[in-house]
Amino acid sequence: MLCRWSGALALFPLCALVAGHGAPACAQSLVSSQLQIDTGIGHEAQSAPVFQLTPESTIVYLDDLKHLSGEHVRTSVQASAEWAWDKGFTVSLAGDATLKKSPAKPDLDYQTVSVQPSLMHPLWGGSGGVGVNLQTFDVGGAHFRDSTGLILNWTRADAESMWGVVAEISEYRHGADLLDMDATSRSLLLLRQYTDPCKAITGLDFSAIVGREENRWGYADLSNRSALLSATVHWSMWGGDWSFGRSYRRAVFDESAFEGEPVRMDATHMTDLSAQWPLTSKVSLRVEMNDSVSRSTTRLYDNNFRQFSVTLRTQI
Repeated sequence: MLCRWSGALALFPLCALVAGHGAPACAQSLVSSQLQIDTGIGHEAQSAPVFQLTPESTIVYLDDLKHLSGEHVRTSVQASAEWAWDKGFTVSLAGDATLKKSPAKPDLDYQTVSVQPSLMHPLWGGSGGVGVNLQTFDVGGAHFRDSTGLILNWTRADAESMWGVVAEISEYRHGADLLDMDATSRSLLLLRQYTDPCKAITGLDFSAIVGREENRWGYADLSNRSALLSATVHWSMWGGDWSFGRSYRRAVFDESAFEGEPVRMDATHMTDLSAQWPLTSKVSLRVEMNDSVSRSTTRLYDNNFRQFSVTLRTQI
């Protein structure tokens, strides 16, 4: 995996060199670091053999998936660190790994590893930067996709709110059995967050994502334009931190995969509810429910998905 990503990683020292106008920049100090470990159990069920890697990604039909309901155990590790460099630059490195296993229903197995190095500098009253997003995914016990992305981002935050803009272009590559799905993805994210906007609400998050996915081989029925709108409210109740989110995603494909059928259009409604209670200063208990209903003009992609999970979260 590191060999596949070596070219993208090689861009990073070059970026640092260019940022320093040809003079090597030197790290001065560690600004922050964080480690989060989640371990939990859950149950999930869905009505069709489809898979969606992230809320903004395309719904994919995988005919090999047969067992669509069952229990699972999940563990994930997220780590990040940020260093201050010369001339106002900061360098960050983030990574996460997730492993979900269902001993009785291996079709529900899922594994992903990602690494995101980035270079930031003050810009327009906030912070702007460039980064690389490297990901690999396994689904149902088989390798599914490798993704290499270039990210440009800008954020501006104060004590009450935050603005964020993220543009990303990624290349998707698959194994021989799924080679037809190779694609280039472009997306633009606009994020707005509020902290303690009123007495009863501790946070509000709004986001909008527009994207374009173009099939590498020119298959119009595998190319699409999409948009995702999301809103999440956070509050405190019964000694815990709660959140409720709603999202709507719409994707329109360039052509239909089946002669005589209308162009494929997917519409997905997503609901997320979570609550988290502190057990110690570093350990908390998290309970979460995720519900997703997808309807498509190509009925093959109609799906109802629901998941419940209980997680022990450790933050260091």
